[in-house]
Amino acid sequence: MCLLVSQPAGADFTDAFLLDVYAKNEDGLGIMYAEGGSLHVRKSLPASGKDFIEFYREHGSKRNCIWHARMKTHGDIDIENCHPYQVTADIWMAHNGILSTGNDADRAKSDTWHFIKNVLGPALTADPDLLLDLQWIDFMGHVIGSSNKFGLLRADGVTCIINRRSGVEFSNSWLSNTYAWTPSRFGFRNSQSQQKRGPGDQSLGFEDDYRNDYAPWKTMQRDWRDDSRSQSKRKPNHELETELSDSTVTKVTSHQLRKFVRSAYNQWLRHGLTGIEDWVCEAPSKAAQVLAHWYDDMEINEMIDLVHRDPDQAAEWIEDLFRSDSVTPSWLS
Repeated sequence: MCLLVSQPAGADFTDAFLLDVYAKNEDGLGIMYAEGGSLHVRKSLPASGKDFIEFYREHGSKRNCIWHARMKTHGDIDIENCHPYQVTADIWMAHNGILSTGNDADRAKSDTWHFIKNVLGPALTADPDLLLDLQWIDFMGHVIGSSNKFGLLRADGVTCIINRRSGVEFSNSWLSNTYAWTPSRFGFRNSQSQQKRGPGDQSLGFEDDYRNDYAPWKTMQRDWRDDSRSQSKRKPNHELETELSDSTVTKVTSHQLRKFVRSAYNQWLRHGLTGIEDWVCEAPSKAAQVLAHWYDDMEINEMIDLVHRDPDQAAEWIEDLFRSDSVTPSWLS
């Protein structure tokens, strides 16, 4: 699932934060920045938290840059599959999320690689200034769904964050999510609002002030660990630990899965995303089974862990499946 970060010049992160990120994203660290009219890309497969910190300090600390810590979903663990990826001669991109289309063409390559090859590469090669086109940026946000975020950087320093409002601000930087690190360890309670106007979003630089422009779409991101109103819908901690420690969990049959899909879909039709969120809270294991079927490169136990850690994010992934028609009518019959 990974963590994507866009930071301005002067921004920095503590060793404790970097170690926390590495503990959940051990499969690669990539940093890109524009200087002197050129794009500089540095990648590493850190063998330890110390390596992770040293690489960040050398190439990212206090620098205007985009960096990406990877946790494998699709593709091998190697430098080639470490973000960022080259899109054109002058544009590179890093991605947080899961893209489920086209991956069977080459299972050794990541989902991001396939999307660049089939979609982004041809479009930005034909017109690099699409990075400045707000309608295109908004459209791409709808295409990939709000659970996916792209960070693109051009050699002249133009930065584009797609689905920025699905992320959060922390330590004077933009972070793509709150599940690939531990917010509570660093005093972050998501008191800042997420800015939304649908799945699409844009950024032409970190200093852009989007708060006032899109104020009508402000929503507060919920953290289920701190939301006392929803605690009655959550399992007690000891039950979660028991379930997560059960190494015998396997994927359910197609018949069982169809029931889960119909149940989630009905909640979506009645109550939108809120309905799916409530369904995930009440049936996290069922939600994990649904997601594990479509994102089949993840083990079911890994998906269960992710759903428990961030059920609201899981609900967004399920909604993306419904919105993108990844869940075909046959599953709903």
